[in-house]
Amino acid sequence: MKRADALDAVILGAGAAGMMAAATAGQGGCRVAVLDHAAQPGRKILI
Repeated sequence: MKRADALDAVILGAGAAGMMAAATAGQGGCRVAVLDHAAQPGRKILI
């Protein structure tokens, strides 16, 4: 039985690959958390 507040995946790194992995998992119905050391996720993608 799944807990209501449980996560299905934790993505380490909010770069291009991490954001794509989180988006794909989220579209598949998973509850996802993205963790990164930067203040704004995906900042390097804008450069």
